[in-house]
Amino acid sequence: MATLGNVPAEAYTNTVKDSFSGNGSATAFTMSLPTVTNDVRVVVENVIQDPTVAYSVSGTTLTFTSAPPTGTNNIYVVHLGPAVMTTVPPAEIADATTFASSLTVQGAFTSPGIDDNGNATAMTIDSNENVLITKTATGIATVGSELKATGELLATVNNDACAFLNRKSSDGDIINLRKDGTTVGSIGTHASNITIGTGATGLRFYDTDNVVMPRNPSTGASVNGTISLGEPLNRFKDAYLSGGIYLGGTGSANKLEDYEEGTWTLTQGAQGTWNSPTFVGKYTKIGQLVTVTMEQNAGTISYQKTYYGGLPFPVSTTSHGYKGVGGASNGNIDDLGGIMAFSGTTQIYVLTAGSNQTNLIFSITYHTDS
Repeated sequence: MATLGNVPAEAYTNTVKDSFSGNGSATAFTMSLPTVTNDVRVVVENVIQDPTVAYSVSGTTLTFTSAPPTGTNNIYVVHLGPAVMTTVPPAEIADATTFASSLTVQGAFTSPGIDDNGNATAMTIDSNENVLITKTATGIATVGSELKATGELLATVNNDACAFLNRKSSDGDIINLRKDGTTVGSIGTHASNITIGTGATGLRFYDTDNVVMPRNPSTGASVNGTISLGEPLNRFKDAYLSGGIYLGGTGSANKLEDYEEGTWTLTQGAQGTWNSPTFVGKYTKIGQLVTVTMEQNAGTISYQKTYYGGLPFPVSTTSHGYKGVGGASNGNIDDLGGIMAFSGTTQIYVLTAGSNQTNLIFSITYHTDS
């Protein structure tokens, strides 16, 4: 059969009674339970007193209008309010329980986890006071979030970002980085672009033109010629560029698009006789300017004037020729009559004062169109 009203408690105590001894002067007495005036029966010398007329009650204090006479336990109070219940809750509540109002726990609250009515533990507070969300063990390798008692925040996610930070309405800092309470840097947004920096040194990632530009985080403005990349004792290792670099200005004349170093081999022309010569040829190309060097260090070459090939880059078609410097030796003569590179070719013309050379050294600088 259903029960109307509150479910009966498991046990009740007897009605509470307080006894006092009058001394003819005291009017206030302290009861064992708080109550109100009409919820107690007050008896003095076995005479029931009139509530609000002979006495009043506030909390646990009973106050008489006139001091009761002297006597041992000649005053008693019977609490007429609801009986005091002594209910011992079960050690475990197996069924789901809903608290329609607030729940206050005055002692320690112990729980292995908090279930959000899902299929797993939603939150755990471990013995080290770490708050774990969707996981029961600490560690960055375990998927879930963690608020450590040491102040660290850990988040691990499979195949997605670990944090989403959203600033609405205005540009400015999204993350403010501090050391001992003082701001040391920030990550933010300017015109829908990411910015990062500290003090007056920062970068703006401008996606419209695919540009990373210098920026002053303090003023929020882009800057020109005030921020350096590296310094004499703190240099970057290598820079890989698919385009050019502007040096000393922003015009096309200031753009360096190529720098190259390598080796090249002198090839025999139509004239002259070679007797197993070996050469060491090197070149340096800076933009369109090419400098080549050549040294014969073995064998002999029999010639006085002839064309040779093998220049690493063709001579510019807008040039008419370049003269170089060097020397040649056949044991008696140390004289290179001349060396010249001709436009539109990879050939050089060599003229010496003698033949059967055992050593040939020269250098020539020319322009190329590539």
